[in-house]
Amino acid sequence: MATGNTAARNARAEDFSTDFATATLVILAGGTTLATHTLAGFGAAATGVITASAIATATIAATGTANSATLTAGTSVYTLTVGTSGTDVIVNSTAYVSGGTSTINSLAVTFPA
Repeated sequence: MATGNTAARNARAEDFSTDFATATLVILAGGTTLATHTLAGFGAAATGVITASAIATATIAATGTANSATLTAGTSVYTLTVGTSGTDVIVNSTAYVSGGTSTINSLAVTFPA
């Protein structure tokens, strides 16, 4: 099986960064929107990984357990995993309570070899 070299992986990551630079990140519990964040771009790609710049906190709109997220820019939608470790979107806790504060510790997308 052919694998992408680092330059090709970084190129895909940089394209993603351009497409989703000012995207909306929605944290979900099934079909329920828990919180909505706006991205402020990404850092440079490294070994096929693109990491979002600091993401501002948001007020939690509904109570639930965060289990996925979407990143939307125009008509493009990218689905992400959410958790406290080992996922695309890292949060302090997946237990969201309406009126609280949603904090994103990190958002990183990996483009595999």
